[in-house]
Amino acid sequence: MPHIAGFRGVLPEPSKVAEVLGAPVDITKGLAAGTLVRDGGRAVYRYHQTFAGPGRAFTRKSFACAVRSSPYAEGMIRPHEETKPADREAALARIRAHRAHVDPVLFGVRDNAGEVDRAFRKVEAARPTLELTTPDGTQHKLWRVQDAEVIGKLRNYFTPLKLHLLEGHASYEAMLAYHDELEARAPLAMYASPNYVLGFIVPFSDAGIVTASRHRIIKGATVTREQALAGASKHFIVDKIAGAAGDVNKLLAALGESVAHQPAFIAVFAGEGDAYKLTLSPEVSPVAEGVSIHRALQKYDPVVVQSMFVERHLPGAQVTTETDAGRALAALKAGASVALLVRPLSLAQIAHVDELAQLLPPHSTALYPALATGLASLVIDPDEDLA
Repeated sequence: MPHIAGFRGVLPEPSKVAEVLGAPVDITKGLAAGTLVRDGGRAVYRYHQTFAGPGRAFTRKSFACAVRSSPYAEGMIRPHEETKPADREAALARIRAHRAHVDPVLFGVRDNAGEVDRAFRKVEAARPTLELTTPDGTQHKLWRVQDAEVIGKLRNYFTPLKLHLLEGHASYEAMLAYHDELEARAPLAMYASPNYVLGFIVPFSDAGIVTASRHRIIKGATVTREQALAGASKHFIVDKIAGAAGDVNKLLAALGESVAHQPAFIAVFAGEGDAYKLTLSPEVSPVAEGVSIHRALQKYDPVVVQSMFVERHLPGAQVTTETDAGRALAALKAGASVALLVRPLSLAQIAHVDELAQLLPPHSTALYPALATGLASLVIDPDEDLA
């Protein structure tokens, strides 16, 4: 069963945190230059992110630890979206280069009893180990927790619990692949660090979990606007939003007016002044149209956008994603042919996907804000045990 452990984290030197947080991590150079330091003993790390969300400020409270790795087939760590091989290979290359996990994975857990917050209550009353407000306005606070009693309670509590992968599917799969590479060279001890991954864990009940959209940016499509919309009209209600192609607020407002249970998105084509809102016709069933997905998920927006529009009506499409709608539209002036603005899935919808053992298209979901890179890294050394 998966469980958690403390680890000797590599953290920013407190006076250097502003230049390290969010920047590409190079552990060897950072340790040599003194911008990074490695803890002398094992710890877990309480982490607060305070940020401006819809209508008010939010604080997401997670904690970083070493999480026992587990293949998806075992059912203890559960994904909800597919990964692109290129993303996984890029993440694996970073692990090989650093011999460390520098890209954190965010896990969700059902903690109805509130044990996680209770474990850190006293810790949060003390001064943080690291504290910084980044240019995007997010306030970051990190507490080092080396109390053996706290770590022991958390380990016991988490032993039977399933973890839901919220962010970092490609990174997690790369961590598993690196474990397999090291295991193939020589058998690993039970508690050797390669058996663990760098995880941040947040309870599903945390008020600071804010989901974000993954807008699609399309390059390489070999059809015109007229051809794409004519084909889509067989399955979608197409409404023109006249003169609004560059008006982010107007487009998002139009998208927000969509009936919640009916999939909808906005399509903006390069060089066009108008935008188009596409709503799946109520009588259309994606499963009946050949989409391979559980019926309970067939009208989730990312499923409909990818399977009923991109794959069918934008041949040759090369898809990337962007969480900021303004940047997605700006890509139309930098070579993209189409931008698709979509609504975010809720946390309950995301959890429902993995509970049904289903997978959404790659990059279907996001949380805001992302975990900060460079905050804590986990060195992977076959000769170092974590328990």
